[in-house]
Parts: sequence; C-alpha cells; structure tokens
Amino acid sequence: MRRALAALAAGTAAVVAGSALLSCAPPNGGGGGSGAAGGAARRSAPPELTEPERALLDRAEALLVKLCMDRHGLPYWTVAPLSAAESRGLGYVLDDVAWAREHGYGSRLQHKELAAKRADPNLLHRNKLTGQRLTEYTDVLFGGPDTPTLSVRVPGGGTISSSVSGCYGEASQELYGDRATWFRVDKTVANLTSLYGTELRRDPRFTGAVTAWARCMRRAGHPYPDPPAAHSAAAKAGLRDTGPTVDAEVERRTFTDEVRLAVAEATCAEETGLGRTGRALETEYRDGLDGAYLDAIADHRRIERRALDRARGIAGGRT
Repeated sequence: MRRALAALAAGTAAVVAGSALLSCAPPNGGGGGSGAAGGAARRSAPPELTEPERALLDRAEALLVKLCMDRHGLPYWTVAPLSAAESRGLGYVLDDVAWAREHGYGSRLQHKELAAKRADPNLLHRNKLTGQRLTEYTDVLFGGPDTPTLSVRVPGGGTISSSVSGCYGEASQELYGDRATWFRVDKTVANLTSLYGTELRRDPRFTGAVTAWARCMRRAGHPYPDPPAAHSAAAKAGLRDTGPTVDAEVERRTFTDEVRLAVAEATCAEETGLGRTGRALETEYRDGLDGAYLDAIADHRRIERRALDRARGIAGGRT
C-alpha cells in the first residue's frame, strides 16, 4: 500500500501494488459500502496482511519457483529481500520521525536495493545465456510464446494483461489457487485509488491538513507547499550531489541535509495529523465504494490469508 502513495504525489492514479492512496497502514476492515452485499463482504473480510506476512508470501513463492526450476534441471537462486523497514515506500507524507531520523527519505536504501538487483544471481545467470539456452531458460521460467494471456479491466478504465506462466505461473497457482481469479481481484484492488483519488485530494479536511503542515514546515525553515514538493527537492539534491564520482564527504553532507528535511516533514506531519487525516479519509472513501469493489477487497484478503497458510508450510515458521 505504501507504493500507492506515489500516485497522489504525482496527482495521478497509477497502476500500483496495493490499493491505498494515502495510508501506509492497511485500511481497517469495518463496514460501509453501497449495497448490502458489498457491506456484508466488507464486514466479513479478514484483516489485511502485515509486512512480515507479505515477506513470508514472497519467500514461499521464490522457493516454489526454485523447486520448479530444479525439476527442469535449471539453476535458480532465492535471494534474501530487504527488511520491512528497508523496503517501505515513502508515500505521500512521511510521518514516522524515528524512521526519518535513521533513513531520511531512504536514498541510501534505494542505492542498496539497486545494488542488490544488479547483483541478483538469477539476472547475472540469464545475462550470460544466449540463443537456444536463453530461450529454454526464459520459457521454463516465464512460459513460452504460446502461454495464455490473462486480462482484466481495472477500475477507472484500462486493461492489464499478463502472460506469465512457466515456473512463475506454477508457483503463483500453487500459492494463491486459481490464477485467473487471483489476477482479477489483485489487479482490481491494486487500482481502486483511481475511483476516489481526485475527490480525496480536494476534500477540505485533506487540503486543510496539508495547509497546516505547510505552515509548520515554514516555521521550521522549509517553505514547501506540500510533501511531494519536499520530496522533489530532496531527490534533486541527491541526483546532483551523489554518484560514483562524488566525494564521500559531499555524500555525507547531502544525506545529513536529507535527514534534516525528512525529520522536519515527519515532525510536522505528526504535529498536524496529516498522515492520520489521510488514512482516516482513505478508509472513509474506500468504505463508500460500490459493493462489487468491496467484494473484490474481501476476496483478495481471503485468498491472501489462504495463501499465507500454504506459505507457512512451504517456507516454515510463523510471522
């Protein structure tokens, strides 16, 4: 859900992983909805997964892919992911002062993640393959040219399609059940922000909280009209003052400035309640969606919960 906040920062409803526009925490599971069927589905929906539970799902899926590749006699490596704290998205507004004090806006974590992707043994192995060997490997991993395509029309318009099969498709099927059903509800829930994002951004309760945040930031010496403007300024400074040829002391000073700005943002967000206001409004707007969308949310959560039970048997341990 944290990644969805980028849609608000950009002023658009992007295709994202997770359905929340403003909340870093999952919306709560209480009632609401247009129509009795939707309301009942919402009330009966289990709680959304926590970050550690999602990490367990990812770990189990990677293990299933590896087992499948092993059966085909092809190499595949499971790679340890970043921690939940390291992989969290920035969102529309940062209101975690402790995290901001340690990570700023997460620029160093982004560099760490990029470095990990570049060192991914699966990617390095594929890059070494050519011709028929590469075709064989990718066909087993993702599915060949005759792989059936799944498509779903998402809220707000547009269609998302996927032709992933092979070991990735097999792993998804084993973990989540029927791939077509999972694909439909997952992409639907991931794009619900397009239905209420513009209205939420214009809600006086939200704009009032942003105005209060901006006043607080001006008093702290950071005259930005909204959090995305602060994020943009920090990103531009990072692009200018970091890189492989930049002196370590320059990078340190840039990161110190980033932390200072991030802590100010988080402190003002905490004092003005901007993050809390946004999360409450998002829950309100989502609870007001049509019953069909509330059904999709409930189905999504139930499927994930069943997948989590399977993941515990695959990856071991509990969250």
